[in-house]
Amino acid sequence: MDRTAPRQSYEDLCDAARREVRSIDAAALAEFRLNGSSVVIVDVRESTEWQDGIVPDAALIPRGTLEKEIHPRVASPNETICIYCATGKRSLLAAQTLQRMGFTDVRSLEGGFAGWTDAGLEIAPGPVTVATRDESSSVDHEDWASIRSNFAISSRTVEVLDGSSRPLVYLDHAATTHPPDFAMEEVRNFLSLDYANVHRASYQLARRSTLRFEDAYRTCAAFVGADLRHHCVVFTSNTTAACEIVAHAVEPRPGAVLVTDLEHHSSDLPHRRRGRVVRVGLDPEHRLDMEALRTALKQEPIKLVSVTGAANVTGWMPPIHEIAALAHEAGALICVDAAQLIAHAPIDMGRPGEPTSIDFLVAAGHKAYAPFGAGFLVGPRDVLDSVDPVVPGGGVAAKVDDTGATWLPSPDRHQYGTPNVGGAIGMSVMLGLLMRITMDEVRAHEMKLFRRMVDGLRGIGGITLYGPPELEERVAIVPFNVDGVSDMLTAAVLGEEFGIAVRNGRFCSHVHSDRLLAGSDPDGAVRASIGLFNDEHDVDAFLAAVEIVRRKAWKGTYTERGGQVSGQNAGRCADRWMESAENP
Repeated sequence: MDRTAPRQSYEDLCDAARREVRSIDAAALAEFRLNGSSVVIVDVRESTEWQDGIVPDAALIPRGTLEKEIHPRVASPNETICIYCATGKRSLLAAQTLQRMGFTDVRSLEGGFAGWTDAGLEIAPGPVTVATRDESSSVDHEDWASIRSNFAISSRTVEVLDGSSRPLVYLDHAATTHPPDFAMEEVRNFLSLDYANVHRASYQLARRSTLRFEDAYRTCAAFVGADLRHHCVVFTSNTTAACEIVAHAVEPRPGAVLVTDLEHHSSDLPHRRRGRVVRVGLDPEHRLDMEALRTALKQEPIKLVSVTGAANVTGWMPPIHEIAALAHEAGALICVDAAQLIAHAPIDMGRPGEPTSIDFLVAAGHKAYAPFGAGFLVGPRDVLDSVDPVVPGGGVAAKVDDTGATWLPSPDRHQYGTPNVGGAIGMSVMLGLLMRITMDEVRAHEMKLFRRMVDGLRGIGGITLYGPPELEERVAIVPFNVDGVSDMLTAAVLGEEFGIAVRNGRFCSHVHSDRLLAGSDPDGAVRASIGLFNDEHDVDAFLAAVEIVRRKAWKGTYTERGGQVSGQNAGRCADRWMESAENP
């Protein structure tokens, strides 16, 4: 060893490698991928860094194992390899090593992953891991049993009327969805270790919090196929708040807003208080009346078509891209309420400028297995920037003086106050998992259970099912009534005696529910809705309980007062199933 050689610093080593290694910038690498050129992308960051996202299709090989693991990933020593790390320094050294191993076309990504994200390019979620108190374990996104086991609620038991305990069967996903353990752990880790406000400071926690918050934008955009060069993602507290921003953004435009009889109140009422609304009804099978829609778009100026992606009551999915083409032909924009669609079927907003593309899309995290309190809006930057903030205040202004304010561009323009950073992280983590499972697989899994449930209800007899009969046109929502039993009582018996969670009523979609139930005795329906962690045992337990309700063989006595039902164990089959408030 030459002990007289000068010592080299890390920067010296990187500078030397920079003279030997070819570099590629983020835009050039993105063009490589877009053109379908053969390139092996290798992420040499540590596994703890992957949770911030990865370049799509990257092979994940930590720097310390690169020499050992690279050969199985590369078909030929002449194949193009692009290596990246966090900032572009480790990747220089890694690329230099691969060149010395005989690989002839190795490149280092300039600026690393930070350069890729700064360019606003698509990122994919990193591998999902969940830390438990005992050990680290992985969620196998290809194994439904593994997915189900990560939802603590799937092993929950509840006490029923007779004092015994039963497994909870949760079939109320259309109302809200439970976060899995690993999503809650991600949020807990943020709250415990990285809790800091975003865009406010330069210390490490603030940088880390800001990075994860910015990554969440990209994850939401990727999940719905949005183009962040045209669209922007605005984080909100829920879908209702997102709908309010859309209504605010289009209010100054001339024309009416077209809403359908399928809508949840959130995608209807914000427009009513701002101007004229044109309604389009349903056909006899409770699909959207497309001919009436075409006629309405031709008869008068429409500025926005507000339509659900999947109906809150029946789960029916309107042809949103066909509707988009009709809206654009008429000079209107389209907003899709994706609250009931986001976690159950693939979504692609389409390329901006194409006739079938979606302009606005709104959704909520709590409908996609994330904690309460986070939602998002995707919309055109120019439209969102054309109006003042929906709520002027903290976080929306670039400059304020004693006479006025200059507003920030979107999304910050409409993200007033301190954002729910933990909620955005939890939401992006869950959307990342759904992307790893793939929404096609989610759809196939839920449709199998959906068919089993509907076939089972038809087999019981004495059950009225609502909604279009073609199940492929719907997400897995089943509204029904049991002949001779009110929706309120059915839901109460299922919950109180069998531990089965369903909802009843009109589901914050009164216009649609009233159309659905017109001419029948009940003024509400029971709604069972299937989600990610349900399995065949859940469906079979539900069907067995409904069959008992159909026979009126429940055990408790039930009293309705003020729209609420309370149950009491009777020890025998109840012959007086419900008492009115007037006869307590």
